[in-house]
Amino acid sequence: MAALPTMTEPVKRERFVLLDGLRGIAALFIVQRHIEPLLGKALPSSYLGVDLFFALSGFVLAHAYGAVLKDGRMSPLQFMTARFLRLYPLYGIALVLVVAYYIHMYFAGRAVMAEEYVIPGELAAAVVTGLFFLPTPFTISFNAALFLVHPAWSLFNELVANVVYAAKGVHASVRRVGIVIAISAVLLVVAAIDFDRLHAGFRWNEMYAGFARVFFSFSVGMLIYRFRPKMPKARPVLALLCLLAVAAVLASPTPRDLRAPFDLLVVLLVWPSLLYVASGIVPDARTGAVASFLGTASYGVYVLHTPLADWAIVLWPNVLSPDNGAIAGIALIAAITFISWLLTVGFDEPLQKRFKRWLRRPRTAVAAN
Repeated sequence: MAALPTMTEPVKRERFVLLDGLRGIAALFIVQRHIEPLLGKALPSSYLGVDLFFALSGFVLAHAYGAVLKDGRMSPLQFMTARFLRLYPLYGIALVLVVAYYIHMYFAGRAVMAEEYVIPGELAAAVVTGLFFLPTPFTISFNAALFLVHPAWSLFNELVANVVYAAKGVHASVRRVGIVIAISAVLLVVAAIDFDRLHAGFRWNEMYAGFARVFFSFSVGMLIYRFRPKMPKARPVLALLCLLAVAAVLASPTPRDLRAPFDLLVVLLVWPSLLYVASGIVPDARTGAVASFLGTASYGVYVLHTPLADWAIVLWPNVLSPDNGAIAGIALIAAITFISWLLTVGFDEPLQKRFKRWLRRPRTAVAAN
């Protein structure tokens, strides 16, 4: 039998450092949403960082894997294996931390949210599904979600989009990608009307909204990569403005009655425009260093922040004291970012290099005599 195609590491002719910074800032705003006791009420637009993640993912994966998928040097199965291995190590740490937290809270007899206590049967079932990045068939009563690790809802949605991309999307014409974008946009409008905003997708009744969010933004990111500026230019001021624009949008105090149209404006127009502009910009050395640091830490920040924050409150109960206020919150975000960066550089990146060497090995099937 002939040898299967050997997966070769894609040749990255350029690194989009500014996009790392956009992703890193979005991750920090997501953290702010989930430590309200320390930093006050969640910023009303911060959840839109997830849609920016999806768009960036479509762009970056098209850059890193589009060519090798299209010409057959990598099979869809190899691509999905690479994606699973890319996401799993830090997610695995988050899952261990969050399960340990719920076990601690169960034996301590303490409620984990409102008056909800850990139910062992639900916890066991959620661990099994969580090991495979799958949602539970029921809403977990003690965290009101489908995953023990809260951000996993978006990772699950993205993996679904990755399957479709590897199987069909990488070969799709602009017209077909445009059809997916158009259908997803319609569903986004429906979701915005249904939920009065686009903060949806992490419960079963909202699942269509989650898929609309990922397929719209991921497809737009993939399409922007095809038509990106081919000659990036050094524009330090504009690079800084792009980073500030992300922060301004995610911090926007939009009134509730304008929430749905604002969300649609950002997802349908602002994020695609920002991604297109930022993809053609090279920041100066200082901004680039900050963007690179934030980008390196961003996935860890996103997937680890909830269990790290939960354990911080367990280990230092007085952190919630009104006397600490915003100082404790800012310190916690800084600690989460630094821990995430350390785990990425010291644990995840060396492991990813091993995975890539393993995936690049030729797999030869020996014919039977």
